[in-house]
Amino acid sequence: MNSYQRIFLRPQTSLPRAHCKSRIQSPVRLRVSESIQEVIRHQPHGKLAQESLINHVIKALKKLPVERSQAEHHVIYKLLKGIDSLTFQLSPQELKQISTIATIETWDRGQIIFGHNRFYIVLKGSVKPYNHETLKEDQRVSMITVGGFFGSFGSINAVDGGAIVQCVLTLESCKILKISGTCYEKLKKDILAQDHAFKVSLIQACQLYLHWHKFSINHLANAMHLKTFPANQVLVKEGEVCPFVVFIGRGECNILQDVGLLMKPMDKKSCRIKFVVVGKLGPKQSFGEVSILLHKPSPCTVITATEVHGGIIQPEALKELDQVTTSLILQTAQPICGKLSEEEVMKEFLTQERMKKWEHEKRKILSDALFHNGVHPGSGKWTYNRGPRRVTGMIKKFI
Repeated sequence: MNSYQRIFLRPQTSLPRAHCKSRIQSPVRLRVSESIQEVIRHQPHGKLAQESLINHVIKALKKLPVERSQAEHHVIYKLLKGIDSLTFQLSPQELKQISTIATIETWDRGQIIFGHNRFYIVLKGSVKPYNHETLKEDQRVSMITVGGFFGSFGSINAVDGGAIVQCVLTLESCKILKISGTCYEKLKKDILAQDHAFKVSLIQACQLYLHWHKFSINHLANAMHLKTFPANQVLVKEGEVCPFVVFIGRGECNILQDVGLLMKPMDKKSCRIKFVVVGKLGPKQSFGEVSILLHKPSPCTVITATEVHGGIIQPEALKELDQVTTSLILQTAQPICGKLSEEEVMKEFLTQERMKKWEHEKRKILSDALFHNGVHPGSGKWTYNRGPRRVTGMIKKFI
């Protein structure tokens, strides 16, 4: 963990846990919370790390957004990650994009800054909350110093009953990072458009949906959520209705059928369900549509062979589609696989077991042959990562 990351380790007490779930769909409302400076109060090297980070951010912000390097955008992103009100309400993708539109403003002492539809982070100097209606300082909120922030995006209604600082008075010359609400709204629309375009491409990549009308594809894309599954995760169990429709973008899945009923009964303590691989699912394929719409149990078990990236559609969203789209799905989609007969399953199972046994015997024979000839892979001169032979000394000797 580097010194920059230690700045942002802080208890998550600024906002309730519920705000973590409000992502790109809801308008962002930011309120006053603990400044970054308070986070490093009890850390011996925190102040030096903060000053270094702030100086790097100021240097990066002095350039136009199009002139900044990826490293400079990453420095700004590090600073934004330390603001709980941002991390709770924005996704990491949004924060990274916001770091590309942030700018810097310089304010002299005694000036009033309005934070309506803008978000500010103090980089140098200090400000005091100010009531522009009464022309007096707001005593409810303390002074905002380096690392503190004020302003909001969208509606300025109180969030969770907390005070929102929308106007401040500069107490000295200040350098302040500014994120425009108008730029953020445009950025949010761009992210949503990119997300929708990716979902459309994911659907159209499947051969069965290649010739669908764009109107119906958009309906499916609007109901889809992107998701990543780890390897060896069961997506569908044999004999159960599919829990969701899956469109595979990257990765592979194995299609299995249970052969436990075909095997001889074993002791309960050593009883183990056995499966036979009857097929594979890969990129540009989908499954689950027929099972959900017709409420049919799946004839196979589907488990991820590698990490799978793709999109899913929940049964509720699938059933809420219009009748035309639903009819198209039933006409287009196909079951995961046909139910094999007991004889076919047993034949496939025995074939796979023979292959496993042959691979085991082959490795054993090869290992025994190497051992009897004094070859020990991985040790001595048979080390896997051997460097170049040191022959320089022998050459000199012969010379």
